[in-house]
Amino acid sequence: MKTAHRRAAQHKRRWQKDPTAAFKLLGMAKPNEPGKLDTEHIECRVSFERLRDGGATEQDFDLVAHVLNSALVRAEQIDELLVETIKRGQDAMVRMKDRYLRGLRFGFDAPGLRDVPAALDAWEAMADASSPLQLQHAIKEAYRRMTGGQLLKLEDVQ
Repeated sequence: MKTAHRRAAQHKRRWQKDPTAAFKLLGMAKPNEPGKLDTEHIECRVSFERLRDGGATEQDFDLVAHVLNSALVRAEQIDELLVETIKRGQDAMVRMKDRYLRGLRFGFDAPGLRDVPAALDAWEAMADASSPLQLQHAIKEAYRRMTGGQLLKLEDVQ
């Protein structure tokens, strides 16, 4: 027979807050350890190399574009010069996508070959110096802006 105090005790146990939540948040707020994001950086660089060589897919373009969108959001919190560097890389990606839609092949123009690697270098430095929490907020904000039409996305150049 379930009495009222037993039901209340069971409900209390079921909906109890996580006692380690504060420690998890603190763990996400500390800067990334050196080398933690190396696999992500390599994956992005490989996609860039395929874009540069002309053998890329739209997934490669999407990866680099999303990285640059997140980099722009993170750069806005740091420095105006970083914002300008990332925007030049994004402009190069827009020009590349336009070229792809006209000729069905990816490839950079001369300014793009200069601007996108600089933007990716800036992103790698920012990501390595940022905490996972800062990166998570930047990715969420970039996604919010993309769905609002404020950042680079595939539909912008079609």
